[in-house]
Amino acid sequence: MIYLLSADFKNLNEPLSDWSDFLDEDRRKKVDRYRFYKDKALGTFAYILLRYALKKEYGIEEKPKLIYDSSGKPYIDGSDICFNFSHCENAVACVVDKKTVGIDLQNYTETLIQVKKRFLTEKEMKLFDGSGEENEAGVIRTLARIWTLKEAYGKYRGDGLIYDIREKDFLSVNNSPEWQQYEDLNVYSEEKENFAVSVFSGAEMKLQKLSIKDIRLDISC
Repeated sequence: MIYLLSADFKNLNEPLSDWSDFLDEDRRKKVDRYRFYKDKALGTFAYILLRYALKKEYGIEEKPKLIYDSSGKPYIDGSDICFNFSHCENAVACVVDKKTVGIDLQNYTETLIQVKKRFLTEKEMKLFDGSGEENEAGVIRTLARIWTLKEAYGKYRGDGLIYDIREKDFLSVNNSPEWQQYEDLNVYSEEKENFAVSVFSGAEMKLQKLSIKDIRLDISC
């Protein structure tokens, strides 16, 4: 299942010390190394969202120890449960399954227009030919979603963005709340209000939207 936690993490006004006991030692140290509150909050709730998912789906209440492969993809030490998580300025997402998964989130930012040549194929670039300033918001949303597709696909494969993203075309994947097919995979890709999200998996799965209140009530039990 996909778990999506939306919040203004930059202005959360949430004492992170209240959540520290829910982190394992490695995650606590990682969070402490961050300088800014937003990064600390995202690092905290990414791990807590994983704990929430593991408890909901597998009844696991122990703090998972995360290990990473050479590409930086995380795994749960000593477990065959697959997961992946991502975060952006106003959302954290986690997907868990018995088979490989990949997920990515991306905020809508003008920077995507400036760097689009670095990640779009020639065919994808043509989609934006003649796009004027009057449609800039729509262009940014589409670019954000394409970026999440490329990231999530790489995370599914286990090699991040090491593959040649400028040669991999995702124009066949539409902005939709419904699952679609890409190659031999299932893919979900949608432009939400404040960010885009894409997921690659071997099977379709449901999405559960959560608030910090939801997580606090459940994980504290």
